[in-house]
Amino acid sequence: MINTPAELKARYPYQFAGPIISMSFARGWFQIFVQLCEDIDVALGENKRGFHWTQLKEKFGVVRAYYGLEKGFLDREPVLRDRLMELKSTAESKTARICAACGDPGKVDPATGWLIALCPMHRAQQLDRKLESFWLKDHEAGS
Repeated sequence: MINTPAELKARYPYQFAGPIISMSFARGWFQIFVQLCEDIDVALGENKRGFHWTQLKEKFGVVRAYYGLEKGFLDREPVLRDRLMELKSTAESKTARICAACGDPGKVDPATGWLIALCPMHRAQQLDRKLESFWLKDHEAGS
């Protein structure tokens, strides 16, 4: 099992080899991203086609993941292009139902002011201003 961003980068170095704008890993969403990296690796097969993540961030309460590919790939491989988009979209949508802090079931609650998927316990901490940071550094455990 991959537990840290550093382990993930070591397992799939090509996915982190290109120019990166930023990478933010939420503790509760980390295993969703690990699975996405595994699924992307399988979908690409032997030829990794210059695939690399360019940005991973939270926006409007869920993960947004962006990637780059070798020039011209999207035109030459429409079926694989669609598969990559499907995998990414599925992973992103899962984060709307998973607590970013712990990985338990959660939801985005716009009424609280900060759009982020949280479970009831972490939502209460957030409302009380006692929610500790859940953003992982390369060396921290993902679960």
